[in-house]
Amino acid sequence: MHYLIAVDIGTTSAKALAVTPNGSVLASHQVFYPTHYSTNGFAEQSPIEIFEAVVTLLKKTQQANKHYLLQAISFSAAMHSLMAVDEMNQPITSLLIWADTRSSEQTNKIKESGAATRLTQITGTPVHPMSPLCKLMWWQDHQPDVIAKAKKFISIKEYVVHQLTNHYLIDYSTASATGLFDIEKLQWSQDAAQWHRIPFRKFSQPVSIYYSIEITEEVSRKLALPANTKLVVGASDGCSAQLGSGAIKPGDVSITVGTSAAARMVSSSGLHDAEGRLFNYLLDEKMFVSGGASNNGTALINWFQKLHPQSAEDISEFVKEIRNISAGSDGLLMLPLLLGERTPVYDAEARAAYLGISVNHTRFHFQRALLEGICFQLKSIVNVVEENAGRGNRILVSGGITRSPEWVQLMSNVLQRQLQVSDQPDASAMGAAMIGFKSLGGSLEFNETQPKLFLPDVSVKSVYERQFLVYENLYSKLKDVFYELNRMKL
Repeated sequence: MHYLIAVDIGTTSAKALAVTPNGSVLASHQVFYPTHYSTNGFAEQSPIEIFEAVVTLLKKTQQANKHYLLQAISFSAAMHSLMAVDEMNQPITSLLIWADTRSSEQTNKIKESGAATRLTQITGTPVHPMSPLCKLMWWQDHQPDVIAKAKKFISIKEYVVHQLTNHYLIDYSTASATGLFDIEKLQWSQDAAQWHRIPFRKFSQPVSIYYSIEITEEVSRKLALPANTKLVVGASDGCSAQLGSGAIKPGDVSITVGTSAAARMVSSSGLHDAEGRLFNYLLDEKMFVSGGASNNGTALINWFQKLHPQSAEDISEFVKEIRNISAGSDGLLMLPLLLGERTPVYDAEARAAYLGISVNHTRFHFQRALLEGICFQLKSIVNVVEENAGRGNRILVSGGITRSPEWVQLMSNVLQRQLQVSDQPDASAMGAAMIGFKSLGGSLEFNETQPKLFLPDVSVKSVYERQFLVYENLYSKLKDVFYELNRMKL
């Protein structure tokens, strides 16, 4: 029997699945790595550490399945990352991840010029500090030596692919999340170039998500992988999750909650929101994944756990700890914009806030309000998506949230919608596997399994509806406060 290794390079860890052509998972492995945050908006990782994590995964997965025939390796990776390499193909910067907000000034420059709407339409990526376009502009303004020394400006997946193949390649899906790529012409955007002023030769070659290339002989030898093993470049993590969760039929809404979070739908032409609140990323040449994203998923739980070490470390146990707190957290409400926010406000200076604090509130109230806040933020994103696309037929949930049935139920209660969860929690990696087998001549779908259904508790409907009416006005009331507080840190 043959199989492929699907690797998902995420924000906090990389995962690898050994997957057969019918979608069975033979083995899975995970390696964690740190993110380094600073008060000036920097959010950086080591590309070398991440590549070492990928190497470890490939070795472990191959060793665990050495009695089977490895056909290919397929990739999924987090969007919006950026790094620079020199003429020796060595990193000369850290990896700037999606959460890096240092380029707020450059973002505002584009917005104030009136060019943001057109750039969003052309590139599919809203103008925001997460965008590699804005990150490049920051380097131009603050580290011109990086611009001068760089041979290539690449994402983490491009770095890993080059290390394994000696070729700089970027799939259309990842390229469409850079703010640098024309999603209609499938080439680097001339409009974006007017802002970053980087020659296109310093970017990778755009290719289909199904594009495959053999790993080098040296890599084959060092990693004990079969000679001529193919590498399939794959797609971004969001688009891969859309596939892996099975949300590829008209009217399907996908909600993913990992370190960050998102709500998306697929379409043949994208969703064109008049206010520019939605992204339009390419899944492949014929299909768009459109929706909105939040910076604030399980990253908030990690923050809370550091503040309260006595709280459960496992997400499932963390959620179980709030079961004795009533819906609505007894009047405590959290605006969970800890890392700034994307949809619907696109404000890197937005921050988190607890409101309604009383002497009767315990740690568990704050814990529940945090989880409810994440759900409220996803509800606001789903509302924007459905405002442009119409009400979805079904909502499929994936990501770390699915490891806690109680949290999925909480999401269902807040949204007052039926939710479906696949029995495979690693949707991005499964999506990468589907793309890999499609590249090898197979189908883009695996054998369909019966999802688990979560029905909303109507007894809490009025509580959450009333709270959401308050919630959806919080940002506009606090926006100026956030701005003034951020100025105090300078």
